[in-house]
Amino acid sequence: MFEKKLDDLFTIPWNGVEAYNISGFIGQYCQGNQPDHSYPFLYYFVGKPEKSQALLDRIMDHFYDMGTNKLSYAGMDDAGEMSSWYVFNAIGIYPFSPADEDYIVSVPLFEKVAIDFGNGSVCTILKKNPGRNLTGITYDGRKIGGYFIPFHELAKGKKLGIITR
Repeated sequence: MFEKKLDDLFTIPWNGVEAYNISGFIGQYCQGNQPDHSYPFLYYFVGKPEKSQALLDRIMDHFYDMGTNKLSYAGMDDAGEMSSWYVFNAIGIYPFSPADEDYIVSVPLFEKVAIDFGNGSVCTILKKNPGRNLTGITYDGRKIGGYFIPFHELAKGKKLGIITR
């Protein structure tokens, strides 16, 4: 039932009467409305990370370009939130909940990303295989169950492996 409701959210067209000053719709989901930004990840919770990844890729491909107004995103980048959404998703981790330290893992756009924490530790994110469907996660060579990794682990500066097909 939850998956069906998510499918509806992303497919039933927005009718344009709820708000006049927001943009970036996929169905009723609005990339231009920051509180919606974690919604594409909700498919993870019904065991369908591939549906989440398809949405993330669509959003990054469609809504982030130079556009007619020569902006990186045709919307408000409140304190850099729109830009940081893209950066996090492009590198393959996203701070899903502001209430905890866990990052949800997705498929990065890059084969290798290094995050320097400034304290001598550098976490390296390695995308293994060219696909866009997440099939596994490793950290420091050990398999991670689920789709989350805590910040304190990333800050140790080891290798986060994102396995795809």
